[in-house]
Amino acid sequence: MTSITGIAIALLLMTSTLAVAAEPILEWRFDGDSSPGAWLGKFGTPDDGPRPPKYPGFNATNSAMSFTGHEGSIEIKDHERGGFTNVRFGLGDTFGFETWVKLRSTGRGQVAYVVGKGRHPKHGEDFPETNQNYAVRFQGTDTGAQFGFLFTSQDPKTGKFAWHRWWSDTTVPPSGWHHVALQYTYGKADSLIAWIDGKQVNGKWDLEGKTDLPPVQNPDDLIIGTGFTHSESSSFSGWLDSLAIYRTGFDPAEIAARYQYIPPPPAVTREMIPPGRVLVQISEKGVPEAQGWPDEPQVTESYLEDVFGFFAVPHKYVSTGVRADRKNPSHFRASAIVTLPKGKHRLLLRGRGTSRLLIDGKKVLDNGPRSFDSGGHTPLAVQDDYLDLGPDFRFVPPGNRDAWCEFESSGGEHFVILETMLGNIKGKLKQRPELGETVAAISLEGSDSWSLLSPGERQVAYNDTGWALYAAERQAWLNDVNTAARSACREANSDYWNKRRKAAADWLASVEPVSIPPLADGFPANNEIDHFIAARIATVARDASQNQQSDVDYFKDIQPLLENRCYDCHQGVKAAGGLRMDDHASMLLGGDTEGAALVQGQADDSPLISRITSQDKDVKMPPKGDPLSHNEVALLKRWINDGAVWPQFNVKTFEPTPLADDLVFLRRVTLDTVGVTPTEAEINAFLSDSPENRRANAIDRLLSDSRWADHWMGYWLDVLAENPNIINPTLNNTGPFRWWLYESLLDNKPADLFVTELIRMEGSERFGGPAGFGTASQNDLPMAAKGIIISSAFLGVEMKCARCHDAPAHISKQEDLLQLAALLKQETIQLPSTSSVPPGRLHQTGRKPLIEVTLNPGAEVEPAWPFQRYCDETVADVLAEHPNNSRDRLAALITAPQNERFAQVMVNRVWQRLMGRGLVENLSDWEKGGPSHPELLRWLSQQFIASGYDVKAVSRLILSSHAYQRATDPQLTETSPLYVSPAPRRLTAEQIVDSAFHATGTPFDLEEVSLDIDSVREIKNSITLGKPRRSWMLASTSNERDRPSLGLPRVTAVASVLRAYGWRGARQDPRSERDTEPNILQPAILGNGVMSIWLTRLSDRHGMTQLALEDQPVEQLVDRMFLRLLTREPSPAERELYVRYLSAGYDTRVIPISDRFEPTPGKRERVRYVSWSNHVDGPANTLAQQNEIAARRGDPATNALNNDWRLRMEDVLWAMLNAPEWIYTP
Repeated sequence: MTSITGIAIALLLMTSTLAVAAEPILEWRFDGDSSPGAWLGKFGTPDDGPRPPKYPGFNATNSAMSFTGHEGSIEIKDHERGGFTNVRFGLGDTFGFETWVKLRSTGRGQVAYVVGKGRHPKHGEDFPETNQNYAVRFQGTDTGAQFGFLFTSQDPKTGKFAWHRWWSDTTVPPSGWHHVALQYTYGKADSLIAWIDGKQVNGKWDLEGKTDLPPVQNPDDLIIGTGFTHSESSSFSGWLDSLAIYRTGFDPAEIAARYQYIPPPPAVTREMIPPGRVLVQISEKGVPEAQGWPDEPQVTESYLEDVFGFFAVPHKYVSTGVRADRKNPSHFRASAIVTLPKGKHRLLLRGRGTSRLLIDGKKVLDNGPRSFDSGGHTPLAVQDDYLDLGPDFRFVPPGNRDAWCEFESSGGEHFVILETMLGNIKGKLKQRPELGETVAAISLEGSDSWSLLSPGERQVAYNDTGWALYAAERQAWLNDVNTAARSACREANSDYWNKRRKAAADWLASVEPVSIPPLADGFPANNEIDHFIAARIATVARDASQNQQSDVDYFKDIQPLLENRCYDCHQGVKAAGGLRMDDHASMLLGGDTEGAALVQGQADDSPLISRITSQDKDVKMPPKGDPLSHNEVALLKRWINDGAVWPQFNVKTFEPTPLADDLVFLRRVTLDTVGVTPTEAEINAFLSDSPENRRANAIDRLLSDSRWADHWMGYWLDVLAENPNIINPTLNNTGPFRWWLYESLLDNKPADLFVTELIRMEGSERFGGPAGFGTASQNDLPMAAKGIIISSAFLGVEMKCARCHDAPAHISKQEDLLQLAALLKQETIQLPSTSSVPPGRLHQTGRKPLIEVTLNPGAEVEPAWPFQRYCDETVADVLAEHPNNSRDRLAALITAPQNERFAQVMVNRVWQRLMGRGLVENLSDWEKGGPSHPELLRWLSQQFIASGYDVKAVSRLILSSHAYQRATDPQLTETSPLYVSPAPRRLTAEQIVDSAFHATGTPFDLEEVSLDIDSVREIKNSITLGKPRRSWMLASTSNERDRPSLGLPRVTAVASVLRAYGWRGARQDPRSERDTEPNILQPAILGNGVMSIWLTRLSDRHGMTQLALEDQPVEQLVDRMFLRLLTREPSPAERELYVRYLSAGYDTRVIPISDRFEPTPGKRERVRYVSWSNHVDGPANTLAQQNEIAARRGDPATNALNNDWRLRMEDVLWAMLNAPEWIYTP
């Protein structure tokens, strides 16, 4: 218990406007002067109280106290227990109470104690629960909070206790300051009078009702801010000022005069609105965490629109441009001056949140708050009740509610305001802050059609087609607005990042630049990369020539022998004795205790031979098992005597292939940069360019294409293990930080800034910020899991095995990982027993343990930089923006120019992505092998640093090289480690699927990736990933009980193909490379799955249908299909085959419009949907089955083409999509 500065009683109020008939027995002004009582727990926080001009009865510096009652409250002792005054009330006493109050959060049904005398069980003396002398409380509602009074009586004759509770009918509004007062005389049942904001309010007694009986009295304490259990649910959360308790009643006139309030100017006036535009205002301040309308929302953001149609607001960005959460709820207002013709018109209001439409200051329509989760029991049948207001009226989408009315205008201007709440709250449960489809629409008198209400000349038809076109156009505008906002954030932080660029330039100037070797004779070169590649090929070719001159082949004879007999102990960074027998340099240098293991040309002088032939048990190798045979020893001797030739690569071919032809190059570079095949228009533009410039121009065009971000998304989602749950968190779920990742790629964010933002983990956790990366649900060491990802992604250090013990085959110890985790957590970490191997288990087998444990459970590990070998920790003192922040230090140390490992790991990832093989083959674990071209790797990393860590700059270098542009060698199964020629690379799952939809013109029309499409669940248990337009936007749609009614059949159809080719819907661990081995499922599902039906069925929406309808010779049709699908011309045999097949009926393939069968349109009905809200309802399962059947069936075939010929065309399309070349880079 902490004493307040002193104990005193105010004798009179300081202003005339607050004068009362009698002085209080207790008063708290919260103005810094001494006050009665002592704080329990945390002190409250002084804050601004009611102040002029809105509250003229107070001075300009008036202060109040912020309470979070379950964390801190004020205790006033009863006079029998040391208190200075009697705070009890008995029969005949009048209890008077008043305070100024501002609510922070009082959930619907929550009862919060402001003051309470008695009823504090287990929080002091052992008094009974029936000792409530008095309590003043608030009870949350949808529109604010009821004002209440509670006490316990005791019948003096029977001793029976009874509860008496009163609640006001009127509520205290959820925002702004308000004055409340009440008086009650014990023993007079009808004496309770209460006021809210100076107005007397009615109310009702319940429980045992009103009574004349006396109250219970005992020495229990008086508490301000909490009551009963003292838990969060019974505590006051908000602000109090001028709280006082009296032993007398009030003068009603004085109480009425107490509440002086001058409303602020209206947030929007006619004069503020530009002619012909809609003014949109968003308010995050002045909006309480409660249902209902805020009294005084303070505008924090505004922009202009053309019409009253809204589905999203610009994102909020913080720091260097990462998505952040808006306050939930926030207030959204759209206002305009709209001119209407004279007449009786129909108006429609539609939206997801609480909404209302006001015209000329009068409310004409409103919608209440959305419902909360029913546990899935909402009947599907409720969807059968919907508005149908015209022949092309757009039915209400899921999760929106609407209302309409007739509105009579005399003609002329009207001041129109549409308001809605972004988000929703019920108690502490919050729903997603979404607009849904918030519109005000009008149908003019005499018209059946609807349009969005417009203040200007623009008219938008409010039907399905009109809305789709409008939404697409406004989404493009929002994208531009968001891009500009991110750019502004980066500019605001440019001083620091300009300092970082200078530090990088200074470091580059201080180190020796990598020398570019002269071009080896006979080798082609487009840029410096080819010089390094050619020099390496020439060197290895000489070694290979020596190997061929020996009768012992290293790869055939020696390497298998060493692998079988020596590698168990002498491989990798923890090789016994420091001798790596898988590394040529280590064999020549020797281990920790001896010199070179072999002496080239001198077998008898080589310690390797003496060891394997020794009879001394302390010297011989291998130390256990059978010794090497006579033939094996002889083989090793011959090899050493012949010079111990050890070629680095098992390569037979050293002559590079020539450049690929132009169309092969175009298909390859387009797939490698934007993830899909080139369009017919892109092919024609490329071919029309000058031959000497077309490749460079194509590279520049593709690197500036926004689809670059789409293509890289799947890769980084794997590497960083993004694993969002769309329903109910499970093991290692993260937030959906994909949107931050996508915007980073879209903005071509420098890699050091990219990594810094990731490590800082700022912004939104549930709606796309890097804070979502910091989430690892159901994980006892979440930051250790993140440390494993960061070390492997950006340093090539694999620490997974250090999670529960020291890594057996790597340098890292468990303490290293926990030091890294502590940096991320920004505090000391204690090792839980669940993340440690019990010591006793290590020796259960009786053999030497294969692992080592050097940290005991419960050990505390401080934040520390565990990679001193790459960069000195003191670098962060100068380079970090906030050196005292451990995350900032970590980010600076990883991305510092002095840490060459970071730049090399990043360029190696880009190199592998484009060339099919990394310069260091294992991208995430460099301890498994060094670089094949160390000088090229260093040169590329220096170019990367010099470019400002620009991934596209490095990509341009690689794409422009002769090594990249060479023709593939179809005989290779993997790319040559010397990059003599590329091997055909299996496309990623996303490239295969996206290209199929893209090239054929098939709509990528999938369900919203959500199991809560009507947005009734609380945020922590449900998210939406939106309507996908590319494969990377999908995720696992599984739910923890495999509820069949929650299936997304169209998403599942695409995801099943993606999964067959290596995509993961759930990523519980990071992965840098996917399995590309073929399996029997791949051709089966690609050729015969549901997605194949969509791709090959020529429907009215299919791109190939439109191609087939064009007036052109069949030969031209075949040529164009090959260009669109395979980016090449058909061979003569292919052309002859397909032309012959499609010629039958070609001239009559198009059915005249007059002869086309048109089905009789049925009654227009709203499409019913299944979501979490109704998935338990029986009919939902039936509807889900019907949706699956419809998805399998796909779009109906077009009625514009002859059926027989259409089937032929579909056969050709199927054959091309299932050609082997479809899934490989050329």
